[in-house]
Amino acid sequence: MTTTVGKLEMEIPQDRPEIIMTRTFNAPRELVFKAHTSCEHIRQWWGPRRTSFVSCEMHFVEGGTWRYVLQDSEGNQQPFKGEFREIQAPERITWTFIYDVPPFNEQAAVETVVFSEEDGKTTIRVTSVAPSFESRDAMAASGMAEGAAETYDRLEEYAVTLG
Repeated sequence: MTTTVGKLEMEIPQDRPEIIMTRTFNAPRELVFKAHTSCEHIRQWWGPRRTSFVSCEMHFVEGGTWRYVLQDSEGNQQPFKGEFREIQAPERITWTFIYDVPPFNEQAAVETVVFSEEDGKTTIRVTSVAPSFESRDAMAASGMAEGAAETYDRLEEYAVTLG
């Protein structure tokens, strides 16, 4: 099944517990990659507009950890965390991704972001491998497509300011 929300395409294969998101940005790959590398940058674009950052911790090296806490307008906090498994600048990042709230924090998804550039535009392909089909389906049903689409709109807006 494939869904398109704004400029984001989200595919959910029937035979694998994955979600694949693809988005093209009107910005060079170096800048889109750079926007992923520090809290200074992540704070500017990660998450839907209706949320704000409460905290950001990131050690952007292979084996390093990250933790972001967002807060909505009602004061509800959404904590996320993971570990960087692979960093190949500016081509690929692989990390674990955990929504740090029970029961979701019991198992991590593994996400790989591949950055490719053509004619000054960058396409990212995010493959999120869930620990089970049930976990994948819960992620997809959570409003993930809408949140990711808005987040990536913000990333495009921010990345062009880095040049």
